Amino acid sequence: MFGSWSPVDRSVPAKAALEDKLDLMHKYHREQVDQRSWYGFWDYGDIMHSYDGDRHVWRYDVGGYAWDNSELSTDLWLWYHYLRTGDAKAFRFAEAMTRHTSEVDMYHLGKWRGLGTRHGILHWADSAKQVRISNAGYKRFYYFLTADERIGDVMHDLIDSDRTFLVLDPGRKINGGEPFDPDPKALGVGQTTDWGSLAMAWLAEWERGGDPIARTKLVNGATTIAALPNGWVQAGVTYNLADGRFNPMTEKSVSIGSLSSVFGLIEVMTELIGLIDDQAVKAKWLEFCRLYNATKAEQKEVTGADWGNLNLRQAYSRATAYAARQLGDQALAERAWQELRTGHAGYPDNHPFGARRVEGPAVLNPVDEADLSTNASAQFGLAAFQCLALVGEHI
Repeated sequence: MFGSWSPVDRSVPAKAALEDKLDLMHKYHREQVDQRSWYGFWDYGDIMHSYDGDRHVWRYDVGGYAWDNSELSTDLWLWYHYLRTGDAKAFRFAEAMTRHTSEVDMYHLGKWRGLGTRHGILHWADSAKQVRISNAGYKRFYYFLTADERIGDVMHDLIDSDRTFLVLDPGRKINGGEPFDPDPKALGVGQTTDWGSLAMAWLAEWERGGDPIARTKLVNGATTIAALPNGWVQAGVTYNLADGRFNPMTEKSVSIGSLSSVFGLIEVMTELIGLIDDQAVKAKWLEFCRLYNATKAEQKEVTGADWGNLNLRQAYSRATAYAARQLGDQALAERAWQELRTGHAGYPDNHPFGARRVEGPAVLNPVDEADLSTNASAQFGLAAFQCLALVGEHI
């Protein structure tokens, strides 16, 4: 249940050091709620996106860097931490975020119903409205742990959020404001951040009541993506609203972004592959997991083009670890640990997280003055949790 994770393990020094770092990161962010007074009707449950080492405050007043709004799956990090530790404080922290992101950061009425708002100074102010933020996967933990009916209703409301692509173009600022005339049989739904979020809603609906439409759309999406020449990195793909299928293509081309799998796609695919017996889906997903952090030559050999200068390589160490476990590949397992510990776009082994302190009457708790962001903490945590579960014997 909930994919690749395992209880806390301090059986060897290397694992103990990693577990201590994970505890420190979680404790730091949890205690920032009191230190920074992150309370109030609209704000409680959320935390800030990026820290400002010059001013010794979180960037509460900088657009795109203030409230986190689930960016890069902070909710997933907090829930996996609770599952691993059983800590009551961790549960209450994750619960508060789930309540907040379910009610404040997403639309419940109107034409944007089912969309969430990207991170910013105000929770609803950013113009990016996307399903990656309203993601049912962020709420599913709380529902299955508590059977909370309100969260169940919120997840149910998300099963038709693919219809929002009829009223709003998520990429309108990127494509130069071209006229928006969507075709229900060929919508611009991406097969990574978009589909991963939709898939989580359908998975939850199928699990809760055996809904046949949710299962059909979930399986249709996975199988038709896997049938594309380059699967999850195929460019120019469109989506059929009626049945959840991606339209077939024959020519290979590549389109991949660093955010593709850091909004729950890795987690939902881990569960889905365990629920359906489809070797083509599994093989194509393993190809993606193996290649993201591979060399450009390896990417080009398989997909016909390299994938460019990708970011967030530490976060994708868990994709490498998944491929290593499924393929029984020791070299990939060792590569996964190297990717995690090198810390590209995250926290390397020598990152002084929590090592330095600012003392004074205005500071209640230790504050790390190195580069610090909620996103980096969340993605380091998720990567470490899954690497420990998948290739822990290779550490």
